[in-house]
Amino acid sequence: MTYSVESVTKFYRQGHARVRALNGINLKFAPGEHVALLGHSGAGKSTLFRLLNATIRPSGGAVLFEGCDVGGMSGAEVRGMRRRIGTIYQQHNLVPSLTALENTLCGGLGRWSLAHTIRGIFRPHKSDMEKALNALESVGLADKRQARADELSGGQQQRVAIARALMQDPEVILADEPVASLDPGLADEIISLLTRLAAGSRRTLVISLHTVGIALERFPRAVSLRLGSVEFDGPSSEVHGERLRNLYAGGNLVSEQPTHGSGSHNNFKRIS
Repeated sequence: MTYSVESVTKFYRQGHARVRALNGINLKFAPGEHVALLGHSGAGKSTLFRLLNATIRPSGGAVLFEGCDVGGMSGAEVRGMRRRIGTIYQQHNLVPSLTALENTLCGGLGRWSLAHTIRGIFRPHKSDMEKALNALESVGLADKRQARADELSGGQQQRVAIARALMQDPEVILADEPVASLDPGLADEIISLLTRLAAGSRRTLVISLHTVGIALERFPRAVSLRLGSVEFDGPSSEVHGERLRNLYAGGNLVSEQPTHGSGSHNNFKRIS
């Protein structure tokens, strides 16, 4: 399954002004590839994610999913595409009053018919329950399945959000700043979990991060956006020295010392 953007631009209206969020970018993601997306706030990362999961359409250029232009897809085709993409956000977007298991089951809504959805709310199908329990077990929360979402810690809520995405059985996982609100140790734990789950099923994983040290240590490929353009796209091992300093220019990217191993690209705490 190939996934790419070709000469994509995206404009937004702000009052009478037209703001360019993406400036003719070209990117291709190979099946099973793990990619870290870097860039300061406002660089265009979230806009790119919304294009990749077909929440918005480009102003110019094309988003291609298996060679098909998403802009030319019918509504049914777009819905079919979205079912194959699991998106994880910084905000967990769980239903506070539902249990971890019930929130995980919600990941199947995109695949279910109306009748299945109504039945599933009151009496989930055995196969759906088994799949949701397996998803919770894979993120280490099987023992919390009956706990309400608002009773869980931030890290546990993010794990439930991951389990919900796994419930979709997606081919692609898009994670938009999934650890921005977590402390460094827990952030590394969540990233390790995501990469392990994606690798075990050969899913494509694209994740945006502010923590450069984790990104460069955990992901073989790094893509850096600046002012809506691709500034760097290549092996993470090539991000060091002056190139690393350029990533930090602006002061809101943070490098944490790695949990496993070390390298020259992890020598900075903050440059502002």
